[in-house]
Amino acid sequence: MLAVPIAVGIAMMLSSSGGCIGDIAKNLTKERQGDINVQFINETSYNATFTFGTYDAWDRTPGAVTLQQYRVVDGEATDVVTVTCRRNFAIGTEGFVQRVVDTDGNDDPGFQEEWFDTTVHFSNASSDVVAGALPTVGTAEGLELLLGIDFSCNDLIIITFVEDAQADGGFRIDYEVIRDVDQTDP
Repeated sequence: MLAVPIAVGIAMMLSSSGGCIGDIAKNLTKERQGDINVQFINETSYNATFTFGTYDAWDRTPGAVTLQQYRVVDGEATDVVTVTCRRNFAIGTEGFVQRVVDTDGNDDPGFQEEWFDTTVHFSNASSDVVAGALPTVGTAEGLELLLGIDFSCNDLIIITFVEDAQADGGFRIDYEVIRDVDQTDP
C-alpha cells in the first residue's frame, strides 16, 4: 500500500530535477486524458506524404497505436486533425514505425505502404501516380514529441514542412504548440 505513494513521491522528486531523469518523470506522470489536435502546413513547392500518430513508448506489451497517413499538397494546410493523446506523438521515426509493425497497425486495408517510412517524402510527381508518394525531390527526418515535455493533452500542435538545403534530405519539420487554455504547463 505504501509503494504507490512512495513511487509518486519519487516521480515528483525526479520531475523537479533537470535533465533526462526529470524529462522521463514528466513524461511518465503527465495525465493522458483527452486528445491532441494537429494541423499540417506545407510551405514547400512539393507534395508531402507521411505517416503519423500516437503511442506509448513505455508500454512494452506493445500497446495500441493511433496511425494516420496524409498527403499535404504544396502550399496548402490541412484542417485540424484529432488523435488520441498518448505519451508519444510521432511523424515517422524509427520507434513509431517499429511500434506500428509490432502491433500490426499496417494491416489496415487502406494502409499505403509507400507512405510508411521514418521520413516525410516530398515529391514533384502527380498525386495520382505511385511516384507521387515517393521522395522524388527529398525527405525530412521524422519528428517525435513527448507528453509532459513538448505538449499536453488537448493542445494544438502545428506542424510546418519547410525546404532547407542544410537539412538531411533537403527539408525539415518545424512545430509550434498552442497550449489548451484549461491546462497548465506540461
